[in-house]
Amino acid sequence: QWMIVDNEIDIRHARYCVLEAAQKADSGDRFRTEAAMAKLVATEASSRVVDRCIQIHGGVGVTKDLPLERWYRELRIRRVGEGPSEVQRLIMARDILGGSFK
Repeated sequence: QWMIVDNEIDIRHARYCVLEAAQKADSGDRFRTEAAMAKLVATEASSRVVDRCIQIHGGVGVTKDLPLERWYRELRIRRVGEGPSEVQRLIMARDILGGSFK
């Protein structure tokens, strides 16, 4: 049960971060930090969610009988392809610390 609850928490957290970035973008405000945070939170949360789903399903979770193994691979590629988590953290650190962070 707790894995399902943790998945819901991760999904909602990611959704709220994406919505905040989208609202700032729509209003014309600066949203670079929020966009980086949304990318970071969403990609890391989705990886945790799929990992838990695989755990819930046991051995079947890593077979091609379920889409989970494909999602796991695709998410791992996406975490690198859209800028690794370290890059997103660097973007946020520079914005939060006023560009003095290296």
